Amino acid sequence: MIAEKLSWEEFGERARGKTAILVFGAIEPHGKHLQLDVDIAVPVEIARRVEAKVPEEAVLFPPVNYGYLYSLRKFPGAISLEFDTLKAAARDIFSSLLRNGISKFLIVIGHGGNTAPVKQALKDLSFGHEFTANVVEWWGMLEVEAGHADEVEGSMSLAAGGRVVKEPVQEERADYVGYVVPTPDDLFTPSGYIGKVGGINKGKGEKWMEEVAEQLAELVRNGLKVRK
Repeated sequence: MIAEKLSWEEFGERARGKTAILVFGAIEPHGKHLQLDVDIAVPVEIARRVEAKVPEEAVLFPPVNYGYLYSLRKFPGAISLEFDTLKAAARDIFSSLLRNGISKFLIVIGHGGNTAPVKQALKDLSFGHEFTANVVEWWGMLEVEAGHADEVEGSMSLAAGGRVVKEPVQEERADYVGYVVPTPDDLFTPSGYIGKVGGINKGKGEKWMEEVAEQLAELVRNGLKVRK
Protein backbone atom coordinates (compact mmCIF):
# COMPACT_ATOMS: atom_id res chain seq x y z
CA MET A 1 0.00 0.00 0.00
CA ILE A 2 1.43 3.38 -1.02
CA ALA A 3 0.33 6.11 1.39
CA GLU A 4 0.33 9.10 -0.96
CA LYS A 5 -1.75 7.26 -3.56
CA LEU A 6 -4.68 6.89 -1.16
CA SER A 7 -7.46 9.37 -0.52
CA TRP A 8 -7.98 10.43 3.09
CA GLU A 9 -11.02 8.16 3.25
CA GLU A 10 -9.08 5.18 1.90
CA PHE A 11 -6.25 5.94 4.28
CA GLY A 12 -8.61 5.96 7.25
CA GLU A 13 -10.18 2.67 6.22
CA ARG A 14 -7.09 0.74 5.15
CA ALA A 15 -3.94 2.09 6.83
CA ARG A 16 -4.91 1.79 10.48
CA GLY A 17 -3.08 -1.04 12.19
CA LYS A 18 -0.61 -1.56 9.36
CA THR A 19 3.17 -1.25 9.57
CA ALA A 20 4.51 2.09 8.35
CA ILE A 21 7.65 1.82 6.21
CA LEU A 22 9.70 5.01 6.48
CA VAL A 23 12.97 5.91 4.81
CA PHE A 24 15.42 8.46 6.22
CA GLY A 25 17.90 9.38 3.50
CA ALA A 26 20.36 12.16 2.72
CA ILE A 27 21.96 14.25 -0.01
CA GLU A 28 25.65 13.52 0.44
CA PRO A 29 28.87 13.13 -1.59
CA HIS A 30 29.68 9.55 -2.62
CA GLY A 31 33.09 9.87 -4.18
CA LYS A 32 33.52 11.30 -7.65
CA HIS A 33 31.93 8.19 -9.16
CA LEU A 34 28.42 8.09 -7.64
CA GLN A 35 25.46 10.44 -7.43
CA LEU A 36 24.56 12.59 -4.44
CA ASP A 37 21.25 10.77 -3.96
CA VAL A 38 22.63 7.29 -3.21
CA ASP A 39 21.43 7.48 0.40
CA ILE A 40 17.91 8.15 -0.89
CA ALA A 41 17.74 5.94 -3.96
CA VAL A 42 19.03 2.74 -2.34
CA PRO A 43 16.80 2.69 0.77
CA VAL A 44 13.76 3.86 -1.22
CA GLU A 45 14.20 0.97 -3.64
CA ILE A 46 14.63 -1.43 -0.73
CA ALA A 47 11.46 -0.07 0.89
CA ARG A 48 9.55 -0.30 -2.38
CA ARG A 49 10.48 -3.96 -2.69
CA VAL A 50 9.50 -4.66 0.91
CA GLU A 51 6.06 -3.12 0.37
CA ALA A 52 5.62 -5.23 -2.78
CA LYS A 53 6.26 -8.37 -0.72
CA VAL A 54 3.78 -7.48 2.05
CA PRO A 55 1.25 -5.08 0.44
CA GLU A 56 -1.57 -6.01 2.80
CA GLU A 57 0.50 -5.61 5.93
CA ALA A 58 2.45 -2.41 5.30
CA VAL A 59 2.06 1.20 4.18
CA LEU A 60 4.98 2.81 2.38
CA PHE A 61 5.38 6.53 3.09
CA PRO A 62 7.38 9.15 1.14
CA PRO A 63 11.03 9.39 2.26
CA VAL A 64 12.68 12.05 4.36
CA ASN A 65 15.30 13.13 1.84
CA TYR A 66 17.57 15.24 4.04
CA GLY A 67 19.66 13.90 6.89
CA TYR A 68 22.24 14.78 9.52
CA LEU A 69 25.70 15.00 7.92
CA TYR A 70 29.01 15.46 9.68
CA SER A 71 32.12 13.86 8.21
CA LEU A 72 31.66 14.92 4.58
CA ARG A 73 30.37 18.45 5.05
CA LYS A 74 33.54 19.90 3.50
CA PHE A 75 32.58 18.48 0.10
CA PRO A 76 30.26 20.31 -2.32
CA GLY A 77 26.79 18.80 -2.39
CA ALA A 78 26.60 17.98 1.33
CA ILE A 79 23.18 19.28 2.42
CA SER A 80 22.55 18.76 6.12
CA LEU A 81 19.90 19.15 8.75
CA GLU A 82 21.16 19.59 12.29
CA PHE A 83 20.84 16.68 14.72
CA ASP A 84 18.03 18.26 16.74
CA THR A 85 16.17 19.33 13.59
CA LEU A 86 16.08 15.78 12.27
CA LYS A 87 15.17 14.41 15.68
CA ALA A 88 12.26 16.86 15.96
CA ALA A 89 11.05 16.10 12.42
CA ALA A 90 11.18 12.37 13.07
CA ARG A 91 9.27 12.74 16.32
CA ASP A 92 6.58 14.81 14.58
CA ILE A 93 6.19 12.19 11.85
CA PHE A 94 5.91 9.33 14.33
CA SER A 95 3.44 11.30 16.45
CA SER A 96 1.26 11.96 13.41
CA LEU A 97 1.27 8.28 12.50
CA LEU A 98 0.22 7.36 16.02
CA ARG A 99 -2.70 9.80 15.81
CA ASN A 100 -3.72 7.99 12.63
CA GLY A 101 -3.83 4.62 14.33
CA ILE A 102 -0.48 3.35 13.08
CA SER A 103 1.75 2.04 15.84
CA LYS A 104 4.30 -0.15 14.03
CA PHE A 105 7.22 1.57 12.32
CA LEU A 106 9.85 -0.04 10.10
CA ILE A 107 12.49 2.62 9.61
CA VAL A 108 14.99 2.06 6.80
CA ILE A 109 18.09 4.16 7.38
CA GLY A 110 19.90 5.21 4.21
CA HIS A 111 22.57 7.35 5.88
CA GLY A 112 24.41 6.41 9.06
CA GLY A 113 24.25 9.90 10.54
CA ASN A 114 20.46 9.62 10.73
CA THR A 115 20.43 6.63 13.04
CA ALA A 116 21.12 8.41 16.34
CA PRO A 117 18.59 11.27 15.97
CA VAL A 118 15.85 8.93 14.73
CA LYS A 119 16.47 6.48 17.57
CA GLN A 120 16.46 9.31 20.09
CA ALA A 121 13.14 10.60 18.75
CA LEU A 122 11.63 7.14 19.23
CA LYS A 123 13.11 6.76 22.71
CA ASP A 124 11.65 10.12 23.78
CA LEU A 125 8.27 9.20 22.32
CA SER A 126 8.19 5.78 23.96
CA PHE A 127 7.69 7.22 27.45
CA GLY A 128 4.17 8.39 26.61
CA HIS A 129 3.03 6.17 23.73
CA GLU A 130 2.58 2.49 22.92
CA PHE A 131 4.24 1.41 19.67
CA THR A 132 6.81 -0.95 18.18
CA ALA A 133 9.60 0.37 15.98
CA ASN A 134 12.59 -1.24 14.32
CA VAL A 135 15.38 1.00 13.02
CA VAL A 136 17.46 -0.76 10.37
CA GLU A 137 20.62 0.38 8.62
CA TRP A 138 20.32 -1.57 5.36
CA TRP A 139 24.05 -2.33 5.12
CA GLY A 140 23.87 -4.08 8.47
CA MET A 141 21.60 -6.74 6.94
CA LEU A 142 24.29 -7.97 4.54
CA GLU A 143 26.90 -10.65 5.16
CA VAL A 144 29.44 -8.62 3.20
CA GLU A 145 31.01 -5.55 4.79
CA ALA A 146 30.01 -2.26 3.21
CA GLY A 147 31.98 0.97 3.22
CA HIS A 148 30.98 4.34 1.80
CA ALA A 149 30.51 4.64 -1.97
CA ASP A 150 32.35 1.35 -2.29
CA GLU A 151 31.64 -1.75 -4.37
CA VAL A 152 28.63 -2.68 -2.22
CA GLU A 153 26.95 0.71 -2.11
CA GLY A 154 27.87 1.42 -5.73
CA SER A 155 26.35 -1.85 -6.91
CA MET A 156 23.21 -1.25 -4.82
CA SER A 157 22.96 2.21 -6.38
CA LEU A 158 22.96 0.68 -9.87
CA ALA A 159 20.22 -1.73 -8.82
CA ALA A 160 18.23 1.30 -7.64
CA GLY A 161 18.49 2.98 -11.05
CA GLY A 162 21.59 5.08 -10.43
CA ARG A 163 24.70 5.40 -12.55
CA VAL A 164 28.46 5.39 -12.27
CA VAL A 165 29.31 9.00 -13.05
CA LYS A 166 32.95 8.26 -13.85
CA GLU A 167 35.26 5.28 -13.53
CA PRO A 168 36.41 5.14 -9.90
CA VAL A 169 40.11 5.13 -9.07
CA GLN A 170 41.27 3.25 -5.97
CA GLU A 171 42.80 5.71 -3.49
CA GLU A 172 44.57 5.37 -0.17
CA ARG A 173 43.09 6.36 3.17
CA ALA A 174 44.03 6.09 6.83
CA ASP A 175 42.37 4.04 9.54
CA TYR A 176 42.04 5.06 13.17
CA VAL A 177 41.32 3.40 16.50
CA GLY A 178 38.03 4.55 17.98
CA TYR A 179 35.88 7.46 16.80
CA VAL A 180 38.01 10.57 16.25
CA VAL A 181 36.39 14.04 16.43
CA PRO A 182 36.76 16.12 14.31
CA THR A 183 36.94 13.60 11.49
CA PRO A 184 40.55 13.35 10.25
CA ASP A 185 40.92 14.61 6.69
CA ASP A 186 42.42 11.31 5.57
CA LEU A 187 39.75 9.02 7.08
CA PHE A 188 38.01 9.20 3.70
CA THR A 189 39.95 9.06 0.44
CA PRO A 190 40.63 12.37 -1.35
CA SER A 191 37.59 11.63 -3.54
CA GLY A 192 35.38 11.04 -0.48
CA TYR A 193 34.82 7.31 -0.18
CA ILE A 194 35.79 4.36 2.03
CA GLY A 195 36.47 0.84 0.78
CA LYS A 196 37.19 -0.96 -2.47
CA VAL A 197 35.60 0.53 -5.56
CA GLY A 198 36.48 -2.13 -8.11
CA GLY A 199 33.78 -4.53 -9.22
CA ILE A 200 30.76 -2.24 -9.02
CA ASN A 201 28.01 -3.90 -11.06
CA LYS A 202 24.23 -4.11 -11.17
CA GLY A 203 24.09 -7.89 -10.85
CA LYS A 204 25.69 -7.83 -7.41
CA GLY A 205 23.47 -4.94 -6.42
CA GLU A 206 20.31 -6.82 -7.42
CA LYS A 207 21.36 -9.81 -5.33
CA TRP A 208 22.11 -7.71 -2.27
CA MET A 209 18.99 -5.58 -2.77
CA GLU A 210 16.76 -8.62 -2.78
CA GLU A 211 18.58 -10.11 0.20
CA VAL A 212 17.91 -7.02 2.31
CA ALA A 213 14.31 -6.59 1.11
CA GLU A 214 13.38 -10.16 1.99
CA GLN A 215 14.84 -9.83 5.50
CA LEU A 216 12.88 -6.63 6.08
CA ALA A 217 9.68 -8.19 4.72
CA GLU A 218 10.20 -11.01 7.22
CA LEU A 219 10.41 -8.40 9.98
CA VAL A 220 7.05 -6.99 8.91
CA ARG A 221 5.50 -10.46 8.81
CA ASN A 222 6.69 -11.06 12.38
CA GLY A 223 5.59 -7.79 13.99
CA LEU A 224 9.06 -6.20 13.66
CA LYS A 225 10.59 -8.55 16.24
CA VAL A 226 12.77 -11.38 14.95
CA ARG A 227 15.29 -13.05 17.23
CA LYS A 228 18.76 -13.88 15.96
